[in-house]
Amino acid sequence: MKGGAGPPWESPLQRLHRFSKLGTIDLRIDYLRPGIGERFQLRAQVLRLGSRVASTRMEFLGADGTLLSVGSGAYIVS
Repeated sequence: MKGGAGPPWESPLQRLHRFSKLGTIDLRIDYLRPGIGERFQLRAQVLRLGSRVASTRMEFLGADGTLLSVGSGAYIVS
C-alpha cells in the first residue's frame, strides 16, 4: 500500500466502505470572525492518509475570501 491509498485492486466502492467506519481522534476548530452572510466558501484537504489514521485541514471563508474559521481533524479507520 502506498500512502494508505489501499491495495491497487481495491475498487472505489470498497474504499468507501472501508472509510465509512471512521472514528474521530481529534477535532479542533478556531473561530476567527463571525460568519455573517448568505454565501460561504469551504475548503478541505487531506494532509496525510495512512493505513489507519487520516489528518485533515478545513477552512471556512466568507464570499469575499475572508478567512472566518479553520479546523483540523484526525480520524482513525476502524
